[in-house]
Amino acid sequence: MTSENKKKISVLGVAMMVCVTVAGGGFGIEDMVGSVGPGVTMLVFCVLPFIWSLPFGLSSAELSAAYPENGGMYVWAKNGLGEKAGFASGWAYTVAGFFEPATFAVLTTNYLQVMFELVGVRVTPIIFWALCAVLIALFAFINILGIKVVSNMATVITVLCFIPFVIMLIVALMDIEDPVCMVEPLKPQDMSFFQAAGQGLLIGIWFNTGYETISAASGEIENGEHVVPKGIIIAVPIISLMYMLWVVPAMGAINEMIPGSWASWGTADGNISFVQAGELLGGAPLKWGFVAAGSLASMMILCEYIMAYAHVMASFSRKGSFFRIFSRESKRYGTPAAAICILSAVSIALCLWAAYSTGEDSPFQILVEVATSLYAIPIILMFVSNIKMRIKEPDKKLAYKVRMPNKLYCLYLCIPILIYLYSIVSDITVSGIGVLLGLTAVPGYIFFKKIYRKGEYWKQMVAENEEFERQLEAKLKKELEEEA
Repeated sequence: MTSENKKKISVLGVAMMVCVTVAGGGFGIEDMVGSVGPGVTMLVFCVLPFIWSLPFGLSSAELSAAYPENGGMYVWAKNGLGEKAGFASGWAYTVAGFFEPATFAVLTTNYLQVMFELVGVRVTPIIFWALCAVLIALFAFINILGIKVVSNMATVITVLCFIPFVIMLIVALMDIEDPVCMVEPLKPQDMSFFQAAGQGLLIGIWFNTGYETISAASGEIENGEHVVPKGIIIAVPIISLMYMLWVVPAMGAINEMIPGSWASWGTADGNISFVQAGELLGGAPLKWGFVAAGSLASMMILCEYIMAYAHVMASFSRKGSFFRIFSRESKRYGTPAAAICILSAVSIALCLWAAYSTGEDSPFQILVEVATSLYAIPIILMFVSNIKMRIKEPDKKLAYKVRMPNKLYCLYLCIPILIYLYSIVSDITVSGIGVLLGLTAVPGYIFFKKIYRKGEYWKQMVAENEEFERQLEAKLKKELEEEA
């Protein structure tokens, strides 16, 4: 994308996009309370920012400054670790991208279904699918319009989603008589402390991924190498504090009202989700507020994941590593229209499957977990790429650079790598399927480099991109020299 077509996005706009993508307003984190107990939940919220959220956010910010172009984690792995590692990252992200947006369309429609059922309207499977299809088509169109529209939507929706949470926080703090109820009991009786802490960390990690999604489209943002890192860094403490404030006081207030109710917290039917918590603390108006906020948050996550995955697919294609059609852009808006449309069409088809597959063990739910394990590949390669950059180029000047000694920073980034590897091993039955899908990168690499268009497309794109990267590096170097 040329500099004339880049959009001016504020740091606040970027921060709001990150907040809604990572946290989704906070919805879903209720599962942690019922699974590991109030005390461990509080401990996880205190520890997780330092061992996961902060290193994830810092690494995303630094790599965004180092490689300010569309493609996110794929570009970081390619530039930092080489062609093959870049292909593995882009391939895993792309395969996951054909599944994950559909999951958020289903999540959004679940909230809409609750709204319909509250007014006595039954949602049949075909209507459920039609709602999913309309949502996906709508947000595909919005993404074609460009990142400026997405950013404005994210800012408005994030603020709207915060309103019921803030009201519930105030009501909960007013109702609590004994603050100890927010951390008692420490854990469930049938779990050891280490089991509860381990499970809590895994749940917390899942709800603290997505800091890199904005970087997938950083090439569309004017001065992206400055704006994107700042937005990510601002979002990290907001998200960490938000999770604690949204859950812990409300859980404590309801636990005082209904002793032992902490064990019933969760998102499954019959459990205490934020919707039910809102009704218990603020009546029907707050309940409806949470239903509306949940719908809006899920919609925005769907919108931003379409954006992120489409930009990675388009960048993957422009590097010669994927089918050429995915690189085609809208002539009017300069957005990856072909990738957006193809990705959305696949998601709509998967939603038809989801509409007729119910229950926690449905094939669709398994695909969700597989997509999650695929996502681990580009995340781990992201951290490794950042570590290698610090080792190979310790004095490299960047628009944003984490102010930590190189050796200490590299050791710090090893912590989330080990945590994520543990999360894969802990559920190897499902994650193993994701790993096997990730291994299809080997035949994929051979196909696109040697067979697809007889390998000429790969060679042509590699040559063009090497020239682009030289120009980009020269531009960044010049800007840094002018700033100095």
